This record gives sequence, structure tokens and C-alpha cells, in this order.
Amino acid sequence: MTHERYHTSTMMFVLTLIILFGASPVFSQDTTGLGIQGHSWDVFLRADANSPGDTEVMFLDLLTGESASFSTAGERFTLLDNAVLYFDLSDQQIKLIKPDGHIREHPFITKTDADYRLDWTVSKDRRQIAWSVSQRSADEQLTTTIMLADQSGSEIRQLLVYGPRPGIRLLPVAFDANGATLYVDVHADGAERAAPYARRSNLFALDFGGPGVATRLLPGDAPCFCAVGFGNELLLRLAPSGEPDSTQVEIYDIQSGATRVIAPVARGDFNEAGNLLLSPDDTLAVYALTRANGYRAAEQEPRTVLVVADLVNARQRVLGDALPALARPIVWTEDNSAVLYVLEGHDGVWKLRLEDGAMVKVADATYLGMLNESGGE
Repeated sequence: MTHERYHTSTMMFVLTLIILFGASPVFSQDTTGLGIQGHSWDVFLRADANSPGDTEVMFLDLLTGESASFSTAGERFTLLDNAVLYFDLSDQQIKLIKPDGHIREHPFITKTDADYRLDWTVSKDRRQIAWSVSQRSADEQLTTTIMLADQSGSEIRQLLVYGPRPGIRLLPVAFDANGATLYVDVHADGAERAAPYARRSNLFALDFGGPGVATRLLPGDAPCFCAVGFGNELLLRLAPSGEPDSTQVEIYDIQSGATRVIAPVARGDFNEAGNLLLSPDDTLAVYALTRANGYRAAEQEPRTVLVVADLVNARQRVLGDALPALARPIVWTEDNSAVLYVLEGHDGVWKLRLEDGAMVKVADATYLGMLNESGGE
């Protein structure tokens, strides 16, 4: 059962945002191609204090300044053009929530009793969604179907069927900048529990912009079970450098295969790197570097620093202070002079300023992004 409790008068939340970031365009983001016009909402998430385990989805109306909050039993919240997509844990179903609080099942992405796992990713302009449906047989074999659709569901395509394979499923990771290629991971089921940050080992590309669908390998000499990030034209890998206790940034031009390497920063006992986020112009990247030994044990508190890589001048550096949790950069802001990040298990958004490494909290809830009324479903 989905909770649809409406929290009236969330004015304190709005006041908190105003106090924290004032008139600064701290949540400004690259909205190229999104068709932003007219009525828009900033979307935030936070733990529901009245219903442990649930998540509040909050819509801040950028036209009127009013806000509304709705409780869901959700996870994997994803922005579409004019709604938020999520997986409802209580109903085990894919759902949509809109700024007016209307919640419904997704019209064409649905989980059946035969489905083991559904995963999805959305194109940068939010006009396409790709999802994988993995089914598991009685003998533990997994078969995955990858589907593609426009936002209205009027054009639905099957891109690939893979399997059966024991313990292996396909995971859609990202679209390219043009929305004509899907990057896919050949994913070992359960690998996400092996490390605090997502790792990819066998990525390939599905090109579907032509009359058919073609697969191709991505650049890189050998599979690397490491964190990756995609830009407009670049693939980045956080790979062991061969030197003790160090991580280097490998930069690949996706089309030409040209490779560059940024020399590692000494990481000491900070042994897990991940959550790469490239700037919209492919000139900078930021990632989390965590001391995560025993990170799942309650008595072990992870420590994280943020590392900024200059992709033009091929150098990287640690910025700011160590943080008491796993960290995830979420958006570049202020003309790429700052980056916003969140901390696992902590409501809020923080800003890291590149100029001096200053860190400041800018919101009491986790920022998801901006919706606007012009898109269809």
C-alpha cells in the first residue's frame, strides 16, 4: 500500500531553504534540451519523521513559492520531465508521483510476479527511458530484456534479450548525449553489495539510432571492476594505478578511443573511490574517496573526502574536510565553480566551493532536480 499522506503548510521547509541559500542560484543546473518553460518545481527528498522507513517527496513551486510534501514507501527516485518515477517497496511496483500529489502506477513499465528485478535510466533530455527486466528461472539462471520508450510510451522497442546466464544480468547505466546509444553493464547479481560505490566491469554500448540495434565495446584495454562516469563525449574510470594506495583517473574519448591518464592522488587508507560526476562541459569531474573498511558494520563510521579532477590540465586534488559518511556529488552549479553533494543516511545538501574548498550546508533535504509542466507522460 502506498502512503499518500499530504503534509499541509510546509512553510518551515521553504523558510529553511531561503535562509540557507538566500538569493544565490545554488540549485541552478544545466537544463539544455529539457524545454524548461512556464511552471516549474524543485524536488527534494527526506526521511519521513512520522513514518520510519518512508520517504517524503517535496515539490517547491518556483512560480508561487508554495510547497507540498507527500509520503511514499519508495526508493530509486528518478526525475522524468513532469513526474518522479520510483519503486514502491510496499506494492513492489513502479510508480509516478506528480506535484499535485497524484500517485499512480507507471502506464507501461510494470513489474510482474515473474520478474526478478527491474532497473532503468533516463536520457539527459528526459525524453527517453530504457529499462531492463530480469527474470530468474528455477535453476537460478537469469534472462534480461532491455526495453526503450519515449516518455509517452507511444514508441516502445525491445533492444536486446540476454541470457540465460547464472548470476549475470544486464543493467542500463546511461544514455549518450544524443540519446542514440545506451551504455549497459554486464552485471554480476549482488555485486552492488560488495562495495560502497557502484562498480562496472564489462560495459558495452547499444547503438539504436539507426534502423537496427548494434552492440560495440567501449574503449579500454581490459575490464576494470571500478567506478565509472559518463560525460558528453568521455568515459572516466577510477582505476588502481599500480602504485600502493593510489587511484588514477583514466579518460577515454568514447568515439575515437583516445586515452589519457591523470596521475593518482595519494589516498592512504581511503580505499574506495566512486560516484563520479562530470561537469556539463566535460572539463571537470568530482568523485568520493572513502575509508570504508567494515563500512556495513554499525560500529564502523566511513570517512570520505571529495576529489576534483581537472580533465583539461590532467591533475586532481582533494578539496574540503573529511566527511562522516559515504558521499555522492549530485550537480555542478555556479558555472562549474562549485558542486553540490549529499551524504548517505543524512538529510540535506551541501556545497563544495572549488576555489577554497569551503563546505556549507544549503538545504535540509536532498535535492533531486527540477520538474516542469511542459512535458508529457
